Amino acid sequence: MPGPTFLTRIQHTIGRAFRETGQALDRVGIRGTSHAKTKRIQGDDPYIFSDHLSRHRNLMPLLHRGDPAVHNGAAFIAPCSSLVGTVHIGEGSSVWYGAILRADTCNMSCGRSREDLEGWRAMSKEERGLTDKDHFDSGAGGGIFVGKGTNIQDGCVVKSVENHTIIGNGVTVGHCAVINSAIVEDNCMVGMGAVLNPGSKIETLGFVAAGAVIGRDVVVKSGELWVGNPARKMRDLTQTEKEQLYFQADEYVKKGIGQSHSMELGSNLGATLVEGAKTV
Repeated sequence: MPGPTFLTRIQHTIGRAFRETGQALDRVGIRGTSHAKTKRIQGDDPYIFSDHLSRHRNLMPLLHRGDPAVHNGAAFIAPCSSLVGTVHIGEGSSVWYGAILRADTCNMSCGRSREDLEGWRAMSKEERGLTDKDHFDSGAGGGIFVGKGTNIQDGCVVKSVENHTIIGNGVTVGHCAVINSAIVEDNCMVGMGAVLNPGSKIETLGFVAAGAVIGRDVVVKSGELWVGNPARKMRDLTQTEKEQLYFQADEYVKKGIGQSHSMELGSNLGATLVEGAKTV
């Protein structure tokens, strides 16, 4: 895709200036509050300025790699998660604490239209390698697209180094799982610590057990349970187990909505606020 437009570059520059100014004002304000509440007289030891201020941004647009897009109806995006580059999160989905979704090897620059995005998404890896190559990289990398009602749990790493990573609707991705340039269809379970290598595919109602490693270009058929390293099919899921996959995803939608208030607080409560809450 072509590089960012002139208007996008201006917006990026001005936005960065405002952001850095705001961060400086945050520091001044917190230090001023500490001064006002600290009783000191001449000769006292200097107090330690230790009030907490986090400047972590969980939505990180990259000028040449695109910007994250989160549906207004998303259940929960943890303040300490990281969505970098062309990452799209669907309605009812949640991204939990410490998860990283990183699409920073693609050439879908900021400020592009919806039509540009859809055209780029439809390209094959080979087509992107020919049309998107620049001096930064091969251009074959893709975006990360997460469907509806899906949960990406704590500590997960999702990348799209070689191709698009597509995660469907109602998927549960367990804690600390790693997914790179893979496809996960609807209502699947990826267990804790599992690894999906580039080109792998989990078909609808597939179950990858905790710690399993799905090899490059391996396909887990619908309704199968795979375990081990390297992962192998163990058996077919029972009807009860398939129903549990739907239940698990639905429960995480509810859990995410229940924690959505933490986005307003930034999940960074200073010591003074915590102490004040204890006295109420």
